[in-house]
Amino acid sequence: MDYKDKIVLITGASSDIGKSMAKFFAQRKASLILTYYHNDELVKKLKDELIAKYAVNVDIVYLDLRQENVISNVYNYVKDKYQKIDILVNNAALSIDSFIMDKNKQEFMQVLETNVVGTFLMIKYFDNLINHGYIFNMSSTDGIDTGNIYSIDYNVSKAGINTLTKTFSLYSDNVIISLCPNWVDTKSTNSMDKNFLDSELKRIHQNKLISPILIAQVIDKCIKEKVKSGSIIRIEGEEDVRRIN
Repeated sequence: MDYKDKIVLITGASSDIGKSMAKFFAQRKASLILTYYHNDELVKKLKDELIAKYAVNVDIVYLDLRQENVISNVYNYVKDKYQKIDILVNNAALSIDSFIMDKNKQEFMQVLETNVVGTFLMIKYFDNLINHGYIFNMSSTDGIDTGNIYSIDYNVSKAGINTLTKTFSLYSDNVIISLCPNWVDTKSTNSMDKNFLDSELKRIHQNKLISPILIAQVIDKCIKEKVKSGSIIRIEGEEDVRRIN
């Protein structure tokens, strides 16, 4: 699908999934607004790479999802400069893994503030800049049934994102969809203890890590096939992508 003349805003663009999405849409001639919290040099390098390779417009913006005033400032910047966007991908997220009985309130709230409240505020602010377009929220099968005892706050946050998707779909004229992948082939995943990762893959019956590019391909497929708003898309691998709600 050609995304020429479309504007795509992707949060968390310095992550492996965010970078893959940015490259996917740049290759298809979309204009990009990429946000970052850490790794500004990495995102600047990505911007230069995309402009040089695909000759598209790329804008990079600092964003702290825990700060409503920062989200508001980014909204005003995008509104003043672009007037509208066509696709919002709420990709940025935080995880702080620790044993369920060692988890403290500060850790729990940091994860919920970033993942749930941050996503809520992004939809609240940017929904009216999108005219019958798309909002994709990055959730996880951990928000459905694969969570473990080291990531209870992350699991709760991803379940909350699915609820945001379904509830906002009752209000918005845009199509709002949750993407729920299993373990994805990223640097953070591969930096985990190998024995733990292997045991998790076995526990949830996942044969291999999901390529980050598959997430972008699923977004493209949802748009092409006009998947209905409020849908929860489970991504277990290239051969198993299905709508469960």
